[in-house]
Amino acid sequence: MNLYDERDITSAPWPDTEAGRDARDFLVPLFQQGAMAFFSERTRFRLLEVDGLLMPLSINDAEYGNTGVFSPFARYITNQRAALADNEAFAGVKGQLVSRVLQGVGGVLKAARINKCVFVDNWPTLRNTTPLLSAEQVRRLTRFLTERFPGHAIAFPALSPATHSPLLDVLAECGYTALYTPYSRMGLAHGEDPHRKVRENRRRDAKLLEGSGYQLVDARELPGCAPRLCELYRMLNREKYRTNPDARPEYFETALRGGLIQLRALVKDGRIDVFYGFSVTGDVLWSPVAGYDLSVPREVGLYRILNSLLLKEAVDRGLVIETGAGADEFKSLRGDRPLPRYCVVYTDHLLPHRKAGWRLLQRFANDSLLPAARAYLRRIDGDTVVGFDGVPQRFTPPFTSPSESVALLRQELDAMEAELEAVSRLPKREQGGRLAALTKRLEDWPAPPPPRVSELREKLGRVTQRLSEEKAGRSREATRTRRAELARSLVASAVKVGDTTLVLSHLGSAPTEQLRSIAHAVREAAASSAVVLTGTQGHKVLVVAATAPELLPRGVDASGLLAQVTPAVEGRAEGGPELAWGEGTRPEGVAAALEAARQFLQSRLGG
Repeated sequence: MNLYDERDITSAPWPDTEAGRDARDFLVPLFQQGAMAFFSERTRFRLLEVDGLLMPLSINDAEYGNTGVFSPFARYITNQRAALADNEAFAGVKGQLVSRVLQGVGGVLKAARINKCVFVDNWPTLRNTTPLLSAEQVRRLTRFLTERFPGHAIAFPALSPATHSPLLDVLAECGYTALYTPYSRMGLAHGEDPHRKVRENRRRDAKLLEGSGYQLVDARELPGCAPRLCELYRMLNREKYRTNPDARPEYFETALRGGLIQLRALVKDGRIDVFYGFSVTGDVLWSPVAGYDLSVPREVGLYRILNSLLLKEAVDRGLVIETGAGADEFKSLRGDRPLPRYCVVYTDHLLPHRKAGWRLLQRFANDSLLPAARAYLRRIDGDTVVGFDGVPQRFTPPFTSPSESVALLRQELDAMEAELEAVSRLPKREQGGRLAALTKRLEDWPAPPPPRVSELREKLGRVTQRLSEEKAGRSREATRTRRAELARSLVASAVKVGDTTLVLSHLGSAPTEQLRSIAHAVREAAASSAVVLTGTQGHKVLVVAATAPELLPRGVDASGLLAQVTPAVEGRAEGGPELAWGEGTRPEGVAAALEAARQFLQSRLGG
């Protein structure tokens, strides 16, 4: 076990992996230049190496002006008093009384030097990075740190049971105490069917970008953008909300050079109005930094676009998304569930008055803040709030864990892909029901769909199109067969005038195209033929005439033949010498029309 500071940070055993290089590129400048170069925070950094695992430590003594990222006092007292000031429910005397209670508790905590603390694996702006240490590793780590920092409490600042239940249990076994700390929110990749309203909200949010005129770009493609990103970050995190660290442009310049945080920007008319960063740990994607221009009219929906894009980043990678606290009603309406977190602290080595201060903070966090958070969240999320009933004896994920959710997603996508392959190989008569069921599963997938769902939809579309074309081909072939059979029947019952076959028939309800097709089939069945077919559609009479080419020298052509027929049905005709068609308005004249055709043909053909 080793400890590195700004003097020897470069000699730490950084893993020769992309993640190892990204961590080095982020932490080395932070250690060497100090926290104040990147944030308005005062802290000392060290790097702890445990069995090849590297974890940054932030070490504080007092620094009561820090934010909750580095200060237990700010997290539990300063931030709570700020929340009171912004909450109309605590206006007036009630708010003043609660604020005084917080002030009193804060006074005791300051006397107990509550900020004299080592935060383990405390990455500025990052979360969920703590490895799942074994009990033996925790004991060695605790012994090592209490020897190096005998006057400091040792704390893991924010662990979630969704991602770190095993570590929370191990820490409890090793003498650590869990203190409820402000909650986060999480949206699952799969495993819970989103409510209809959630689906609609996500779909509407995703459409906002389409007509906004903004272009999404990698911020690394925008030279010199760090000051603007810093400005947007401060608008959201220091002007609208005041509990986050005040990041400086140097922070964004370092992030842009590295790969630990991926930064994206929305640009319109050469101006960045929105940006967000995201990072991935295990099966969870989360946003360490984000901001948008608060002067842009609210109806443009920049915050909705921002959250929709972050969701898409997670969906595209098949990951769970952690969205943090704040805007709870908005996030609840998009399916994000509240998730408790805990600051887990070791104080056995401290002086009695110091331990008493931490016991007071434990009671305040677990007996006051946790029930208050539960009541508040149940007003917003209703019965979906789980895991806030108290600090459990054994920690378990309050709902489907990120790893389970991601595994369920992969299983579902694999199953649908296998089903599509299986259905495409089935005999056509067996495909219908299973194909319809698979279509519904894909169509019902909530927006935004992961890439594999979009790919499966395209594959299914091609399979469906092929099947539809094959079905249409079979239908056309069946139609041709029926019409050929009808043509042969008509020829068999036809009269002959010399060597010419006369087919004169009324086919009932039939469109013009069907009459033409049957007339063509008759001509194929009888080489020398003259054909007049009639049909009806509603109150219309349809007439088609067809004649063999060899009849033309004998004065028999289709258009002339039809000219003899249409007067009986009060119709008109068009077409050429071998095929002509027309329609009339007098259905009762069909028999007379066919008789006129017969007489004309017999007179011309000498019958």
